[in-house]
Amino acid sequence: MGNSQSQEPDGKQSKSASSESDTDPSPTRRKSSILEILSGGGTKHNTSSCLLKLFQKLELTADESHRHPGELSKTTFENAFHGPLSKFGKLLFKQMTCNNGSRDRERITKEQFTKAGKVLLKMFDEKEQHKYYFKLFSEGKEYLTKDDTLQMVNVSYALTLSASNIAYIKNATDNKIFSGFVESMFGMKEKLSYEDFTTWTSKHSPHLFCGVHNWVYTILTGSKMPSEQETAPVPQLEKFVEGKHCMSIGMVWVLSTVIPQCYTHSDGDEKPSDSTQGAKNPLLNSFNILMKLARLTRCQSWTLLYDSREHGLSKNRFSHHVLAYHGPTITLVSFEGGNIYCVAEDRGWREGNQRFGDKDTMLLQICPVFRVIQEGGPMVMWNDHSRDIKKGIHIGKPSSNLVLYIPSDFDTVDHYGVNCVLNDIEVWGCGSQQTAERQVKQKEWEVKQAEKHATRKLRLDTGNWDENPDKQILAWGGVNVEHQYSRDGGF
Repeated sequence: MGNSQSQEPDGKQSKSASSESDTDPSPTRRKSSILEILSGGGTKHNTSSCLLKLFQKLELTADESHRHPGELSKTTFENAFHGPLSKFGKLLFKQMTCNNGSRDRERITKEQFTKAGKVLLKMFDEKEQHKYYFKLFSEGKEYLTKDDTLQMVNVSYALTLSASNIAYIKNATDNKIFSGFVESMFGMKEKLSYEDFTTWTSKHSPHLFCGVHNWVYTILTGSKMPSEQETAPVPQLEKFVEGKHCMSIGMVWVLSTVIPQCYTHSDGDEKPSDSTQGAKNPLLNSFNILMKLARLTRCQSWTLLYDSREHGLSKNRFSHHVLAYHGPTITLVSFEGGNIYCVAEDRGWREGNQRFGDKDTMLLQICPVFRVIQEGGPMVMWNDHSRDIKKGIHIGKPSSNLVLYIPSDFDTVDHYGVNCVLNDIEVWGCGSQQTAERQVKQKEWEVKQAEKHATRKLRLDTGNWDENPDKQILAWGGVNVEHQYSRDGGF
């Protein structure tokens, strides 16, 4: 079960790990992943029919020693989960059998499997999902340990990538991010109760299990979850090369668990007008609100606008690559101390002496801990001309302490007033493809205008000096304009 894609050195996705052994000469029976078991599925039958079909397909994968008519052995069930998802298979089997009133069972019957599957498929509300998966990852305990939680984060990441059709990648940066995620959740505690867990996730990671549930839905039904029910899909990164950028796939995932939909849907710069009315209507529950948003397309790619590693840490280069992009952006600021901050700005960058940003603007710390610092705009000011305000980029709401300040020279950053060495700045565009195309057209126009002005020659029309506006301007400045050439008609 799960995402078994890998990343080749040239950036291309290889075949799934489960299919790499198709030519395995070993005489032993090759284990099939759940994705292979479901290949050719996509059934649109009712819930019971889907679950029975899955059960029957899993039965076919059992070897002789684990074959029991009308039942699945624990080993057969767990063998369908490969790679980073092997632990999830063990936890899911335990959870499905626990829900049927018994523990540490070695087999699950067709009826028990169907009943447990229906419980999962009825979970449209995120609160219900949090309660179910908290119990799953805590293995039935009333609390999570740090090891439980780190395992939960790693498995949730792998499942979400699989549900989003993204090749599984995890590097040292992601390990730091996930560890910081756990440390932020626990603080000084050694154990995390369900109440503490929900209090933290409601603010810092409300969609933590969305990708997990999307994946489980796909496995149990054999078809993709409808787009109107996908709350937090993970966006693709255009021209992304692992290790080249400050951004990583793990970072994209943790951001997707908290940032609003305007950053992850292709029509984010044209929000549906009826969504607000739906939210205010007490007759609409959370599922119906999602149905009202059904015309939102699936998650789209983020486009790299500016990378200081490639373009240089420069105000002019930043301005050239970021201005004229009129859509949501994700800006990463990396500086000494292993700090990485994210500015999720729901409006395009602009220069001026006023802060900008709307209700979906967010400021987050990603490393060394993960947390939401501020929400809502206006939050960002980029002053390049006014002498009354320090020139540079100011990040932080007016009513709060300034969190980050980047001077115009782009060589340092003030972090709550403490001067630090600035390492990198990276800006990703999250708007629609049309937003990116409009920026390209705007830049092309600006280049043509610059070339036009550069080739224009200033010349004096000596034949009509008396009518030349420059004569009046010079006269206002006290310059004697009644020279001999003006009377003689030339030099």
